[in-house]
Amino acid sequence: MPLKNFAVINHPVRMRIFQALNGVELSINQLAKVLPDVPKPSLYRHIHKLLDAGVIHVARMRLVNGIEERFFTANEGLIDPADVYQPGGLEQFADHVRLYGTSVAQELADYVLKRGDPDLNNIAARDHVFYATEEEFKHVRETIYELLRTMEALPPAEGRSKRRMFIMGHPLQAAEMVESAETNAD
Repeated sequence: MPLKNFAVINHPVRMRIFQALNGVELSINQLAKVLPDVPKPSLYRHIHKLLDAGVIHVARMRLVNGIEERFFTANEGLIDPADVYQPGGLEQFADHVRLYGTSVAQELADYVLKRGDPDLNNIAARDHVFYATEEEFKHVRETIYELLRTMEALPPAEGRSKRRMFIMGHPLQAAEMVESAETNAD
């Protein structure tokens, strides 16, 4: 399902809630433990905004002492390209990328700090810079996606823990400027 409302997701707390619910089902109480710095009343308010926008949904419910407990999960999908080309859409998309990337990086930093050890054999934080045509880059991207889809299909099992891999790829503007300057100097 496309994310139709950048204004809803492009909020630091809602982005963290969305990421916490990515691939898992959590109740408000569980979310409060995952995001201890966010007061419960704020969690409820942000959850309702995300629900109303269709960014998350109720995955299941259960009765606990006669009270209905709801478990939420993030809706998966791509950003609708039509939204990007609306007035202000490109700026909102750029904000989305910045917030999403910052949130993922902060989660990794929190993991390292909580663990008290960088755990270099158990994290992936590397920057690879290479030359590629559009077709070569598309091949690399699709190969990585195919491998990750295979991993996503694996069921939970002893020794397997839920992991996140956030991959970002783009042409380097600084390198393009240097190459352009060198070409123009010749």
